[in-house]
Amino acid sequence: MYSYLGYKRDTQFFIGSSVGKWNEDTCNEFYKMLSSRLRFPTRKRKVTINTDGNEQNIGGIKKHFHVDAVNYSRRKKIRKNQKIVGIVSEIIFGNQDRAKIGITQIDGFCSKLRERISCFTRKARSFAKRKTGLEDRLEIFSVQHNFMEKKRGKTPAMREGIASKILDWSNVLHARI
Repeated sequence: MYSYLGYKRDTQFFIGSSVGKWNEDTCNEFYKMLSSRLRFPTRKRKVTINTDGNEQNIGGIKKHFHVDAVNYSRRKKIRKNQKIVGIVSEIIFGNQDRAKIGITQIDGFCSKLRERISCFTRKARSFAKRKTGLEDRLEIFSVQHNFMEKKRGKTPAMREGIASKILDWSNVLHARI
């Protein structure tokens, strides 16, 4: 299984994910979700997307966003014999400062995810056999990350302006729906 993850660099807010095979359908599902959760980008207020070298991202972005409203760049790791020998940053479309192209925040977030949820570790013994199992684990993780874990006194949801206080599991599990 492969996971596409949306993460806001400035607030550390986990936007959402799509889980499935490493193919165009899963990529399109991710960008459809992402476009529905972000404020509609315009030429004046562009959305900036940085990814790894996966070619499928280009088609997914073009299908769900207007290209003139997106700054899209990617950072590819050059490998020889499983060792990283270089990193290339390239702007695919839009106008982004090359110095700001990076995926270190999402790489750190993925490390945190692998550390806390065993089915996301590479070569794990325990793994979810169904897509819904992975999706459910990501949803629980997103609630904890966005609404409960504080850094410098605020959670990512507080920095986004969608929460006014830090929640705990009691608040979440006993909330009236």
